[in-house]
Amino acid sequence: MRRARLKAEGRGPLPLNELLDLPIHNTDRTLLAFGRAMAAWARIEVGFYTWFEHITAFDMRQAKPIYYSATNFKSRLDLLRAAIEGVQLDRAEETFIKAAMDVVIRYNSFRNKLAHGEFTFDGLLIEGKHVDRRQARAEAISAEQLQRFAALATEFSTILSRAYDLAFGVSEDDDNLATLEKCTEQMKALPRTFTSR
Repeated sequence: MRRARLKAEGRGPLPLNELLDLPIHNTDRTLLAFGRAMAAWARIEVGFYTWFEHITAFDMRQAKPIYYSATNFKSRLDLLRAAIEGVQLDRAEETFIKAAMDVVIRYNSFRNKLAHGEFTFDGLLIEGKHVDRRQARAEAISAEQLQRFAALATEFSTILSRAYDLAFGVSEDDDNLATLEKCTEQMKALPRTFTSR
């Protein structure tokens, strides 16, 4: 509707600065937080794929179809775990990736709740596993929880990616993540669980 009005006025698409000044409804804020959370999780999944490719020493044409033939995240971690057992990895790399897998599997149930629609947002009922709407509301995920999860998943993926760079000898001047050992410490310092409450 707004686009049609703008076209009628001869203005075309809004410039970014005007677009950013538009009011955002609370539902849109919640959906934006949901998008950020899911995008952050996607970076985690890609990060584990890159580690799988590195550990197996397969090229992308081999690694990608094998890794993504597993249709759920836990199965992909099982493939990665099997790959680790089948090769002689640098000790620091092995310690890091095992720590990362130990932490991420504990976040997976919250991610599944988001991905499979078995939840409600504040004020937004989503069809899911609950028939009783009171129970659905009692288990609602707030925009704040989505934002916390997005921040946590972003931090996790940053550490995962930084450790991968270090495994290939790419270094930066980031004292907190300057070695694989420091990356492992940071990974282990992340919260051990993430729940919706």
